[in-house]
Amino acid sequence: MRRAARGSAVVVLNWRDRRHPAAGGAELYCQRVARELAGRGRSVVLVTSRPAGTAARESLDGYSVRRMGSWWSVYPLALLWLVRHRSSIGQVVDSQNGIPFFSPLVVGRRTPVVLLVHHVHQDRFARALHPLAARLARWLEGPASRRAYRHRTVVVLSPSARTQVRRRLRFDGAISVVPTGADTFGVRSERSATPRVVVVGRLAADKRLGSLVDAMAEVQRRLPDAELHLVGEGPVRRELEQRVEAAGARVVFHGHLPDTERDALLGTAWLTVSASDGGDWAVSLVEANAAGVPAVARRVSGLRDTVRHGETGWLVDGPGDGLAEVITRALLTLADPVVAGVVGARARAWAARFTWARTADGVQQALDAEQVRLERRLRGERERRTGNDLVVVLSAARSALPADWPSSRRAGDVWVSDGTTVRALLAGADEGDVEAVLARLGIRRDDPSISVLVARHADLLGGRHLLDEPGVELVEVAGHPTAALGNQRPDGRGRRHAA
Repeated sequence: MRRAARGSAVVVLNWRDRRHPAAGGAELYCQRVARELAGRGRSVVLVTSRPAGTAARESLDGYSVRRMGSWWSVYPLALLWLVRHRSSIGQVVDSQNGIPFFSPLVVGRRTPVVLLVHHVHQDRFARALHPLAARLARWLEGPASRRAYRHRTVVVLSPSARTQVRRRLRFDGAISVVPTGADTFGVRSERSATPRVVVVGRLAADKRLGSLVDAMAEVQRRLPDAELHLVGEGPVRRELEQRVEAAGARVVFHGHLPDTERDALLGTAWLTVSASDGGDWAVSLVEANAAGVPAVARRVSGLRDTVRHGETGWLVDGPGDGLAEVITRALLTLADPVVAGVVGARARAWAARFTWARTADGVQQALDAEQVRLERRLRGERERRTGNDLVVVLSAARSALPADWPSSRRAGDVWVSDGTTVRALLAGADEGDVEAVLARLGIRRDDPSISVLVARHADLLGGRHLLDEPGVELVEVAGHPTAALGNQRPDGRGRRHAA
């Protein structure tokens, strides 16, 4: 570890890093946050496991990587590392990939620890592990973690994940929603002449890619020119290749591609698809949107936050899969280049809200809020109310606020201004909190420029829905390849539908 000022380093704990053969979205999140914080002058160390062929120490993008142990022994080894370097640790981001590192047990009392939870594994443990192992894993993720991280701030990627952490794990501290960023802004490729679905990600069982292969076989019977391209490697590749052969589907397996080739292929897609049955905020869908590619996903936890139905893609309803039907209708809809252009533009606009700089901002704000909480506790002050996930949006005319209005911010609140209006997301706020903020601002609650509303999911994710624009309706499979854009063309003229 590089010599650093006492208590200055940010330590990120994650069981894998991007060089691990099984790396996925959680590893990308930690790597990008480490890179962003290092770029701001912070000393950052990523502590992770050490797969074969990787160095124990490495410097990447301005931050340090310390690798030790296997997928399970990394946990006790990381705790020993924390003990040895405790004097130089300033803040800790502790990743709970089902099981956390339990870092609060060994770091100093004054060291803020934020728990990063990508999704809740309670149901996944039951499906993937022996009953006794599943019972232990569920206890470690639930009661044991709840005890170790009591009152501490938790970072999640979506409002759905926040609900799961609160209801399933019953954590009682503040929970901040901090989505991923994307690396595909500016990707511009010529769209394929024929319907093309491109899916980027690890070929793993929990992605349910077998059901996507079956769905594409049905889609190709209706749309013979449709293609499915899979980019990535993983443990179920051979199984998927056998399923492709059995289903009679046409699927191109690209394996791992360099970033430029991957992005160029993604830019040719008409559509991307997630067949997962829930749990994850899907960074792959956000990256597709950033490249102007709409998405189809099931309406399940996490994915329903990532995809804005009728705006940036479409969600599949019902207890059954329904993938083949929706993919077919989506491809028919996107056959109209005007409609495809509108949906692609909306997808890019949605994804533009999600940058890695903003992700790092959210993680740093959570760390700072945790620092304030610890300082209050050490001064003997009572803990603020916890377990309140209500978020309100306070809006005020800029002209009604004093020049020093930024000083009225509480730790964890988010304030933005467009020069005319100031908006604040006040987390865990009730009427009394709002009144206190307004009092500090020196303005009356009945000022006509003030509005206080309960935040919606779109507010938590960085902005309003595109509710002032008509949604894009999917055409019927039996119809011609035209789509309804709120029954209007983008130029305002009515669209004629096939009988």
